[in-house]
This record gives sequence, C-alpha cells and structure tokens, in this order.
Amino acid sequence: FMDDFCKMTVERFDGSLKAEHATGRNIAPFLELEWGPRATELMWRLKQIIDPDGVLAPRIVLDRDPRAHLRGLKTIPRVEAVADPCIECGFCEPTCPSHDLTTSPRQRIVLRREMMRQPDGSPVETGLLDAYGYDAVDTCAGDSTCKLACPVGIDTGAMMKDFRHQRHSPREERIAALTAKNFRAVEAAARLAVAAASRIDDRLLEGVTGLARRAVRPDLMPAWLPEIPGAAARELPRTSRAGASAVYYPACVNRIFAGPEGQHAPSLPQAVVAVSARAGKPVWIPPDTAGTCCATIWHSKGYDTANAVMANRIVAAAWGWTAGGKLPLVVDASSCTLGIAHEVVPYLTEDNRALHRELTVVDSLVWAADELLPELTVLRRAGSAVLHPTCSMEHLGDVEHLRAVAEACAREVVIPDDAACCGFAGDRGMLHEELTASATAKEAAEVNTREYDRYLSANRMCEIGMDRATGRSYYSVLMELERATRPGPGQV
Repeated sequence: FMDDFCKMTVERFDGSLKAEHATGRNIAPFLELEWGPRATELMWRLKQIIDPDGVLAPRIVLDRDPRAHLRGLKTIPRVEAVADPCIECGFCEPTCPSHDLTTSPRQRIVLRREMMRQPDGSPVETGLLDAYGYDAVDTCAGDSTCKLACPVGIDTGAMMKDFRHQRHSPREERIAALTAKNFRAVEAAARLAVAAASRIDDRLLEGVTGLARRAVRPDLMPAWLPEIPGAAARELPRTSRAGASAVYYPACVNRIFAGPEGQHAPSLPQAVVAVSARAGKPVWIPPDTAGTCCATIWHSKGYDTANAVMANRIVAAAWGWTAGGKLPLVVDASSCTLGIAHEVVPYLTEDNRALHRELTVVDSLVWAADELLPELTVLRRAGSAVLHPTCSMEHLGDVEHLRAVAEACAREVVIPDDAACCGFAGDRGMLHEELTASATAKEAAEVNTREYDRYLSANRMCEIGMDRATGRSYYSVLMELERATRPGPGQV
C-alpha cells in the first residue's frame, strides 16, 4: 500500500509525502522517490560530515533500508476500554493540569500500555507500578478537560477515578458511604471546624495536618492552607416559595466556606437572592438543603457507593423542590452544576433517572446572564476585571456567560491567554499542593503582570486555588453583579 500510495502521490500528482509531520520512519524509505537521487545523495553527504557515527536521530529521515517502515512496528496492547482508542496524538496534553508536574493524559495511557507489554514481575513493570500511583493517579485533577481536547473524546480523568476506586479497601468504601449517608452532620462539623481553625495560627494548623498526613496517607488527609476562608453563616437567607421564578440550590462548599471577606459582606447566597429579586426573578432556597450535595466529593475520589447514595438523594430532593421539574434548579458552583446535570446520571436508579430527565439544572452564570442581566440596571462599574474560567465552565459551555456578567460589572474584562484548570479540583489542591502550583503557574504569572480592580470566577474552591497562586482575592462574579446593581451612591 505504501509503495503504491507514495508513487501515486509523487509521480502522478507531483505532491509531497509530508504535511503535518516530517520525514520519519514511515517516509524515510521513500525520500529518494520524492527528492530524486541527486538531492538525496547531497543530504547523505551533509549527514556524514555532521554526524559520521550516525548517533543523531538514527534511521530518521535518512535510511537506506527500503523496508524501514516495516521494521520495529509499535505494538498497541489492550488496556482499559476507555483508553484503547488512543493513538497518542497528544492533543490532550496542553489542557492537563499535571502535564508540567508528572504526566499528561497521553503519558498515562502510554505507561499503562508499557505495563501490559512487560512480563509479569519484571523490574520495569514493578518500577512503573510503583511510580504510577503518584505520577498518574494521585496527581490527576480528574477535571476531564482532556476529553474536550481529544479528537475521539477519551476521558483519561474517568480512567484515573476508576483506578482510585479499585485501590480503595472495603473499609474505606464503607467509611465514605457513611459520610454520604450522614452528610448533614459532616457538613455541620466541617463548618464548625473551619470556624474554629480561623481562630488558630496557620503555622500550627499546617504542622498538625502535616503530621496527620504522614500518619494516614497524603491522598486522604488534606493539608491546611492559609488561604482557606472562614466559615459561612449557619443560616441561609430567608426566601419564599410563593412567586419564586426558580429554586436556588447553594452548593455545600458555599454553605461551609465564607466568601473572601467573611461574613462582613453579603455572602454568595445573599447576593444571588438579592440580585434575583432586584431583577424581578425571585428565587427560593429549600429549607432542607443541609445534608445534600452534588456527589462530586465522592465521584472525584472514586467512592462509587457513596457517590450513588448522594447522587440519588440530590436528584430525588431536587425533583421535589422544583415541583417535578416545573421550576429550574439554579446552582451556584459550576462544578456542582456539572455534577447534578450530568455526572450523577450513571449512578442513579431507573426511577431517579426518570426524575432526572424532568429536571432543568441551570448554572448561576447562565441564570445571571440570560435571566437577570436584561432586567437589571448597572449603577457602578469597576475599571478592570480578570476572570478565571473553571474546567466545569468549559464542560458546560458557560465561559461566555461568565464574560457577559463580568462585562456588565467592569469596563475592561480580561481572560488570561494561559487560563486553564487550576488543579484544585475540590480538595485535590489540599491533598497535593504541588498540582495546583504547577497548573496555575503560567496563568498566575500572566495575571500578576499588572493590577486589576476585580478578580472573578464562580467556584469557591477554584477561587481559593487562584488566591494561593496569585496572592489576590478571587470571588464570585455574582457577588460583583450584586454590588454593581445595588441601589445607592455610585457612578457608571
């Protein structure tokens, strides 16, 4: 086939044998066909002068073997089904938060294939297995942006989550399921712990959590970060179901952690309630949101039983809150919107899957841009704002909604060229600080080339990650929208 193909290309169409790639092993035997013996001999003479021992890129470009393209063919052993279609093109690599730290999605798959090539118990296989846990599984953010970049939609993040599941002991799975079943108490305890921690010296907390991480396991015990905010208010804003245009679901992270200014400024839930009412689209917060969650906490760690417990709980609850889907469910964290709208589905019972189909899950950015902005009057605008689009926004297609809301609040809006997933990934940035440090390095360097009046995003944990990376204070664009439209002194 290659003989006929190359002759047709060169002799019939006077074409080139290369387009995207250069002359590699596959084309080397046909170099003379394309360039002719005189030019090819000139190349060989130059090669012999510069590289007489043939140590530079051997058998690449220049190779006298007429069947070089059939020699040493690469094998593609079967691995996990999700990764089998990979042709190792590398489109995924620039999107991966860990590609400058440990491995990229392509490398994770290549290493798995090399494991399969190795005989059982070989030194190479043993070394790969020892390194793979940290280099591939632990430092994967699980953001699945690799799936968006991959020409055939390979989700290497999902494969890493499955590996996390496989290495859990039955006891760990039971404990995780217990936390899901009793999440109301877990949530309250987390809020109390954050409140107590805010009164303790950061260095002491860093030391204590560091000791605990060594005693337990770094991938299970989070480290304390000075950027972690104080506790959110115990009570959510009072709202009414009567006349509500939507059900507003404050994500558990916003029920646990306060905003960047603590409780001295309107919280995110207060801001969403206020700005929705201001636009004539009041929202209702159900009184029994405590103890519910989008299930991403367990999904990202591969705790399948716990994930299923919470996935079914939130869908059943949301169906009731929205009167069987008659009202949209507005979620104020992009990762939680993605979780409820899409990621819970495989873990639902058949009955709850039917209920899920009746739900309309709306990210707060979409709610603000499409429903609120047309009804609001902007009274004051900041001079400039820099945005951090999250990986969940990329999956949901919400980045332009983030920009639209920000442009209503600031005269100049910038999305850094190097903006990408921050790698904080819920709490993974607290488990492996180096992941977020590496993932945000280029974006943070770009952000810090100048001063901005506002630093905006729409996911609390990602905001904490960007705070740590840049030394700035990121917060939700919806809080800025509330400030920009709040009645009172101001100038556009």
